[in-house]
Amino acid sequence: MPENSTEDFKSFLIELQKQFLCCYPLHCIEWQNFPKNLTWDQQKQLMDFTCNSPLNQQLPIKVAYQLNFLKKLITFLEQNTTEVHDEVYESYCQVQQKVAQDSTQKYAFKHYILSPEVHFTLRESKSFVAEGTTGLCSWQASLALADFMLHHPDLIRNKSLLELGAGTGLCGFILYKMCDTQQVILSDGSPQCVDLMCESVRRNFPSAIANSEEPGKYLWNEKILQCSVIPWDGINDIPEVTRLKPDILLAADVVYDDSCFEDLSFAIDFVFQLKQSQVKMYLAATVRNEHTLNGFLRKLDSLNFMVTEEPIVPLEESFLYWDRSTPVKVLRITR
Repeated sequence: MPENSTEDFKSFLIELQKQFLCCYPLHCIEWQNFPKNLTWDQQKQLMDFTCNSPLNQQLPIKVAYQLNFLKKLITFLEQNTTEVHDEVYESYCQVQQKVAQDSTQKYAFKHYILSPEVHFTLRESKSFVAEGTTGLCSWQASLALADFMLHHPDLIRNKSLLELGAGTGLCGFILYKMCDTQQVILSDGSPQCVDLMCESVRRNFPSAIANSEEPGKYLWNEKILQCSVIPWDGINDIPEVTRLKPDILLAADVVYDDSCFEDLSFAIDFVFQLKQSQVKMYLAATVRNEHTLNGFLRKLDSLNFMVTEEPIVPLEESFLYWDRSTPVKVLRITR
């Protein structure tokens, strides 16, 4: 590596740290673009930014991910450096010793770094489906939606927001903290998801003031954040939604199961009626099955909604890393 590439290497480390701490899929990491012939000191820095970073030491990410990352890293270093740093092998052995104990743990942490000053730490399920819900881990569509909104903050400036099927709450937390919104309600039909969101509020907004009379309601920077159990088919019985009359409706990865379409479309229709359809909805969907998504779009069309596809933020401009191997669409829904 040329001597004048110190800044380039630092930039590489910063991006690699973002990828590692959010468990960015290893097949998405561009190993072929890793700098070759790393010095002893550079290898030490690489470890300090990944496995040995303070965030991972205090609130560790999935052990299985760390182990597979180190396997890939060792293979790369053995092929592209004169000598592999002892610390790399030592870390591999240490992580390997944790595998058996970790197999009994249902949760691990992920850290989403947006800037040197701002990151979000969430405790997430290690399984895609846990406790009867898919909402205990963050999905790529929520990251894509947050990324889109961060690039278009004017869409939600001074607006009240309601997110349906918020899951871990990651998208809503990011917008609440980084965009100039008004009140935000993050909702999910799963009480376990809402409990996890409340835990994340306490971790990521330590100065937030909890409302003693309304569990799940917080005040931070003079803005209200509420985490609520809201079933889609019973949204008309939830007084805080009727009081809020949200300007913006958000949802991510909620259209993978056509058995939910009736209840979801009911909830969307109800929120639009609260403000005589003066509402905009932004829905992000991972397109695993085009037929399923089209079925939902037909349902919206039958209720006189109009759908416009928004551009996805390209990888090189993204604030967040998320798996792009399956297409994600961001849709603007109006009426």
